[in-house]
Amino acid sequence: MLENVELEKAQELILSEVASLPDESLPLLRALGRVISVDIFADHDIPPYAQSAVDGYAIPAGGCSLYQVKERLLPGEMPASPLGPGHAAGVVTGGPLPDGAEAVIPQEAAGLSGESGEFVTYYEEIVPGSNVKFPGEDFRKGDLLVRRGACLRPGIASVLAAYGRNEVAVFSRPRVAILGLGPDIVSCHETPAPGRMRDSNGVLLAALAQRDGGQVTGVEAAGAGSSFQVNYSLQRLLQLSDIVLTTGGTAHGVRDQAVSIVRRSGADLLFWGLRIKPGSHSGAAVCGHKLIVSLSGNPSACAVGYYLLVAPVMRALQGLDPYPQRLSAVSADAFLKKGGPRRFLQAVAACSQEGWGVKILPGQKSSMMRPFLSDCNALIDLPEGHPPIEKSAEVPVILLNCLCAVG
Repeated sequence: MLENVELEKAQELILSEVASLPDESLPLLRALGRVISVDIFADHDIPPYAQSAVDGYAIPAGGCSLYQVKERLLPGEMPASPLGPGHAAGVVTGGPLPDGAEAVIPQEAAGLSGESGEFVTYYEEIVPGSNVKFPGEDFRKGDLLVRRGACLRPGIASVLAAYGRNEVAVFSRPRVAILGLGPDIVSCHETPAPGRMRDSNGVLLAALAQRDGGQVTGVEAAGAGSSFQVNYSLQRLLQLSDIVLTTGGTAHGVRDQAVSIVRRSGADLLFWGLRIKPGSHSGAAVCGHKLIVSLSGNPSACAVGYYLLVAPVMRALQGLDPYPQRLSAVSADAFLKKGGPRRFLQAVAACSQEGWGVKILPGQKSSMMRPFLSDCNALIDLPEGHPPIEKSAEVPVILLNCLCAVG
């Protein structure tokens, strides 16, 4: 087991144990928000034939100002014959055009004459192709419609529906279980006795996992159970899940138990301890083909540990690039602390006309929950021994995009 490792080494060790999950076929609407597992190609042109873009009159090539209306097509009707010189056909938006049609005169621009409006007059210049949707204008047969790894968004679902794709192959959702450690921790549904506290980290991790496409199979607090009982809980959660997250008990205090519990499960420890703040008391192990990631019991440290260690796994299990986007942004605030280990600050990043900016959230201590009240979507990555951050300084930022925010 490696101890006190660099973040990138820890990520490498964890991701080396991860392979994308098998796929499953789901009805189109049930698959919304899921990650598509295969490339999808167009099996025919869209539109499949020339269509009118407006309600009006299809006309043939050749200069003319008076056209005889040979037929008036209703929605769903196909033309009976091609257009000859001086002929027109009434058409509807999205309806098929007769062979020989060069353009469509909008209904509101056409002049009708004759007892039953059987003639159309139009004195403007006819621009070939005006108000016409050509075959394959949207998509041609063989076009790549959706690439493996795309998130099934409403627009993609609409295109697939146009091709009659009632089902779509998507990666299975990672199954995630959470086990809170520590004799002083009780379920969030309980009223804690003096000296004890509710398990808020379990709900935090479950919500983050669901946001990242996971399926939560259990959230439990071990409480004051015996080592046998805690090991039994861990083994049961491993059977139900692809990844188990433990929170709390990761330091080296007298009651800290995470390392011993993970070892007792038969798992092989990958590393324990990171050279970062917050989240230095984090570790990971592999038990068979299942991952165990142990995170700090301090709320902010737990969240940062999830962003840096667990979120990449969630993405890799769903066939995505595990690494988040990095960029530079201008800090709206000052941060006066300096030095120490590599530090990650919870923040909110946004892009404006001036470029990317980032606001440091209040409450950056490992033990604080105050940042959770804001929509944290970024971490500021400060190197070891960093100087204080001045207001308007440019800082390196990691974007914490949720699954379907990534294109």
